[in-house]
Amino acid sequence: MAMASVEKWVGFGSAMAGVGLLWSRMPEHVHEEARYIISSLVPMVMSYFNPYEQITISKYGEERFQQNKMFDAVSTYLSSECAGGASKLKANLSNNRKDKPLITLDENQEVADTFEGARMWWRLYPKDRGGGIIVSLYPRDTDEPQCFRLVFHKRHRQLVLNSYLPSVVTRWRELSAKNRQRLLFTNHTKDGKSDWSNIPYNPPTTFDMLAMDPEKKYEIINDLTAFQEGKDYHSKVGKAWKWGYLLYGPPGMGKSTMIGAMANFLDYDVYDLDLTSVKNNAELRKLFLDTKDKSIIVIEDIDAIEVELTTKRRGKKAANGNEINDDNCVLIEFSDKNDDKGKVTLLGLLSFVDGLWSACGSERIFVFTTNHVDRLDPALIRPGRMDKHIEMSYCRFEAFKMLAKNYLDITEHPLFCEIEQLLNETNTTPADVADNLIPRGKRNNEISQLLDGAPADVANNLMLRCKRKRDADECLKGLVESLKKGKVHSATPPINTMDQAK
Repeated sequence: MAMASVEKWVGFGSAMAGVGLLWSRMPEHVHEEARYIISSLVPMVMSYFNPYEQITISKYGEERFQQNKMFDAVSTYLSSECAGGASKLKANLSNNRKDKPLITLDENQEVADTFEGARMWWRLYPKDRGGGIIVSLYPRDTDEPQCFRLVFHKRHRQLVLNSYLPSVVTRWRELSAKNRQRLLFTNHTKDGKSDWSNIPYNPPTTFDMLAMDPEKKYEIINDLTAFQEGKDYHSKVGKAWKWGYLLYGPPGMGKSTMIGAMANFLDYDVYDLDLTSVKNNAELRKLFLDTKDKSIIVIEDIDAIEVELTTKRRGKKAANGNEINDDNCVLIEFSDKNDDKGKVTLLGLLSFVDGLWSACGSERIFVFTTNHVDRLDPALIRPGRMDKHIEMSYCRFEAFKMLAKNYLDITEHPLFCEIEQLLNETNTTPADVADNLIPRGKRNNEISQLLDGAPADVANNLMLRCKRKRDADECLKGLVESLKKGKVHSATPPINTMDQAK
């Protein structure tokens, strides 16, 4: 028996020696083909015996053009539903949640979840190491900083793909709607790449408080309402669901305040895009693709950025043909060459406002502000790109009455007639008028002495009424004096003009 066993192993050794000799006599290209076949078969054999499958959900897609929304959905879902089973968590107290820290999974932390009796496991990896099924709009990026990996039994494959993952997305939408917080985004550069950061955005201004002509105000409100309800219309006519506003006028006219009122009215997030910190069209494309639907994308003081581009396109002349000489403008290097990948171009900006990329997203409003509309390139502000041009004009009497109601809580006063006449004779910005309507130097000692001994509720009521009247009188008198000075100043010709006349 022992002898037979020894003979068996001797025969096996001889056979292996023969195989080794035969392998050494084969050509080199046969060795390479054999290695390729073996390396291809080994994962297949291992997969056949492994009862589990996995899905990798990366944070970004190829070239990180756009963040994978599925990653956000999983992160929100796990933080809400599965964080209780984790032993390693991260706590972050952000501006969005000042009263309660945001709890998320730590890296390399695994949690379990159950769905319709099926058991599955999630893990957050600090880097995508490849393998598995990729759930993303783009192919896998092997340099991805973070990814979630879902492991489940292969018999639950259809359940996971058709029911479990859609339920994760549904729950994410419910949690997002419940914890909705309007945000203000701004772009910044980190590690040489542009990205968005955000803070809570709760502008105090509404259209009811906006100091402007009532007819123009209602026209804007109706226009915004039509846009917000225009999904079917835009689909019917074959246009992207977006709209453009150009707000123009001198500084202090309330252009930024108008944007806040729009955000309040629509309940949209606001993206404040700083083009001077964007290196090229590729980064600009990434920033636009990372914006969300139901948002207002703002580029303020576009004339300060557009000047250099306009002069290059027009041979040192603006859109109206006049020479541009303004040393106070903030310039950014633009280029008109399509193949110049190192610069931001006008075509790169227009492709998102009204070009091929404008259809990537919906329910978005573009707002450009400028102090000098005549300096802008006509290609930037034509209809279809900036659909509505709104002039933010000087403060007139109707706008003043709104400011008086907001700041002083009055609707009439003996000085109103004089103020109306002065406002019609001068060009005063709403910001200057509002500055004169802020009560200053409030003193209540004399009134308190006069009311000494009166019942507390009566004394408080009379003090409040007296203080309001005194504040209104002082503020309106100060406004009248300021308007009179402005009238005299506007009527006095500049010194250089007087010298020329001599």
